[in-house]
Amino acid sequence: MTKLRGILVAAFGPLLAAAVPPSVAVQRVVVELRPDSAVAAYCSAWSTADRAARNSLLARVWDADGVYADPTPTLASGRAALSDTIATFHQRFPGARFRCSAPQVHHQAMRFTWELLGADGAVQAQGMDFGELAVDGRIRRIVGFFGAPPSVAP
Repeated sequence: MTKLRGILVAAFGPLLAAAVPPSVAVQRVVVELRPDSAVAAYCSAWSTADRAARNSLLARVWDADGVYADPTPTLASGRAALSDTIATFHQRFPGARFRCSAPQVHHQAMRFTWELLGADGAVQAQGMDFGELAVDGRIRRIVGFFGAPPSVAP
């Protein structure tokens, strides 16, 4: 069986490689982006004041047309707009950083909690983000909520 597989790969491998466009090969690599890795890099992007480093993180984990919304009210569409939003955040809160939980995920939807740490390391705020993942594993949408969730009425 192994010998037959070797013959088939030798005979059809070049044809299959030529039939797969380069963009598909790139997608296969990106598909391996796990939600926990995407959230960790996204959280790092929010904690990064340096624009070049932040843009590099966002290019790995944020969909090109991704949308971010929070109650401040902020609405950012696309990577550049999100990077600008994060830059404005760092101007208002120099030295601040985020600590994020691992995501809970199902059907390309996710949620995770976060804490905003001030420059002194003390927790300044907390919240929960709900997100949608693109097919390639990148984050397509984040809707953020600040504070603890509302209590359930008795």
